[in-house]
Amino acid sequence: MKTSVTRKYILEICTFNATDVVHAVAAGADRIELCASYVEGGITPSSAAITAAMQMIDPENIVVMIRPRGGDFMYDDFEFDVMRHDILHCRSLGVKQVIFGITTPDGKLDVERNSRLIDTASGMQCTLQRAFDLTRDPFEALEDAITCGFTRILTSGQANTAIEGKEIIKQLITSANNNITLLPGAGVNSSNAREIIDYTGCNEIHTSAKRPFTPKSTSYNFNSNIYDTSHLTEVNPEEVHKLSAIIATYNA
Repeated sequence: MKTSVTRKYILEICTFNATDVVHAVAAGADRIELCASYVEGGITPSSAAITAAMQMIDPENIVVMIRPRGGDFMYDDFEFDVMRHDILHCRSLGVKQVIFGITTPDGKLDVERNSRLIDTASGMQCTLQRAFDLTRDPFEALEDAITCGFTRILTSGQANTAIEGKEIIKQLITSANNNITLLPGAGVNSSNAREIIDYTGCNEIHTSAKRPFTPKSTSYNFNSNIYDTSHLTEVNPEEVHKLSAIIATYNA
C-alpha cells in the first residue's frame, strides 16, 4: 500500500536496498532516499529496487541517487554520460526526484555540468548531495546551487556531522532566503534531531537510522572469513519510529 505525505516537517530516511525501504516506510518515514552500496557512500540503485520502492511509497516521496561510483565528485566524460542516462532511465520508470552533485578540481560546484543534468531531469526535483560539503566556500556553493536550479541541498554544514555543523546550516538557511531548501544530514538521530531542528530552523532532516546488519539465518555455519558482513548496515525501524514521533510533534 502506498503512502503519501503533505506535512510541513519531513523525515527523510536514506535506504540502500528494498528491505530498508520496507522497514523505513513501515516505521514512519515521510520520504526516502534510495541508493545502493553503503560502503561507497551511496551509488545509483538498480531498476528493480526503484520499482519495488515505488510500490511501497508514493514516487513523489522517493529521491533516487544518481552517482556512478564512490569516491570524489569529479567525473570524466564517460561517467557524466552514465549519470545523464541514469536520469533518463529514472524518468522512464516514473521517478519524480533525484539527487546528485558534481564538483570541480578547484573546489567549486560544477555549474555547467550540474545545470546540464538538471536540464536532463526537467520536471523532476533535483537535490544537491553532500558534494556540497566538499566545496571551498559553502555560501558560494549555495548561490551556485540556486543558479543551477537545485530544489534542495543535503548538507552537514561542511562538518563531520550535522550537529557539529549546525551553525553553518543555520546561516545557510538564512542566506537561502527560501530560494532553496537546506536538508541537514550526517549523524542525525533521535537524540539530536530536535536540537538540529530548533537551532537551525530547518523543516526537513535526513538520516540512515542505521544499525549493524543482522544475518537473516543462523541455521548454517556462516564463515565470516569467507564473507565479512561487519561493514554492512540496515535501517533500524525502532530509530525511525522515534524520529517519526519527534517530527510528529512539529506537525501537531
